[in-house]
Amino acid sequence: MDKSDVNKTVKIYMNSDEFKAKIEKIVKEKLKNNQEIDDRVVDITKNVITQLFKTLWTKRNTWRNNLTNKNN
Repeated sequence: MDKSDVNKTVKIYMNSDEFKAKIEKIVKEKLKNNQEIDDRVVDITKNVITQLFKTLWTKRNTWRNNLTNKNN
């Protein structure tokens, strides 16, 4: 068995459903009940929403003037 045979075998296994299921299970276990990740996601989400509202507020004249009340 040479290097190319090993590479083919590894690629075939990595594309298999069995491998994908194992990786999915590992990731789910690591993410489940991980307070550090949950806290970080909340911080990122809060920052994104805050920036969105700040941007919408400061540029409100741009988008507010384009609002109309008509049917599609």
